[in-house]
Amino acid sequence: MPLFPETHYSIVSALRSDDAATRARAAEAVARVYRDPIIAVLRHRWQLERADAEDLAHDFLAHAFERDWLQRYDRSKGRFRTFLRSCLMAFASTAHEGATRLKRGGGATHLSFDAALHAPATDAEVEAVFEREWVRSVFERSLEGLRQECEAGGRQLTYDVFVAYDIEGADAAERPNYAQLASRFAIPATQVTNYLNWARRALRRHVLDTLRALTASDEEFRDEARALLGVEVG
Repeated sequence: MPLFPETHYSIVSALRSDDAATRARAAEAVARVYRDPIIAVLRHRWQLERADAEDLAHDFLAHAFERDWLQRYDRSKGRFRTFLRSCLMAFASTAHEGATRLKRGGGATHLSFDAALHAPATDAEVEAVFEREWVRSVFERSLEGLRQECEAGGRQLTYDVFVAYDIEGADAAERPNYAQLASRFAIPATQVTNYLNWARRALRRHVLDTLRALTASDEEFRDEARALLGVEVG
């Protein structure tokens, strides 16, 4: 089920909603998909330890929601995730400056940005890391949605065949063929084809639902669908 079944697609509209439950759903959706990309950027740009990056990511998201930063997004100036990344970089830079002042003044801070001073990442590197992890996160959340759908609908075998071929098989030295999968799962080879076709269509639907929940306009949704799936959507 889509996170936001309303006719509009705007995550920003949901964040600006007068309804507390809608705002909470929107914040949860943003945090769920963007947390890992945020952590990856903090670790890459600022060379933070994993635990420090997780803490700072939590602080950033908390500040962003509590102080309505993301609600100020103007879609005429670019994609929502680009705006979010800009907010993140400003927040982390401020945290870095604060940590530096504390260190110079003899105060203690649990965050160490020292390594980043020696080999700071370029803006292009940061953007590439963020984009890569964002795509990964979208597909991971969509795959989890597919798993839950299959589990609830009695299609566990469909999901298992799909994972064995399209997920695990993609990373294996040699992808199993349909005959091997049919033998492994004790089903006809034709059923392997049917299961894979259904699961691929369902995963695409989950990806589109995820994108709908995270984009700020119909145009941005279409652009993201074209970029991630190579499809045109209405």
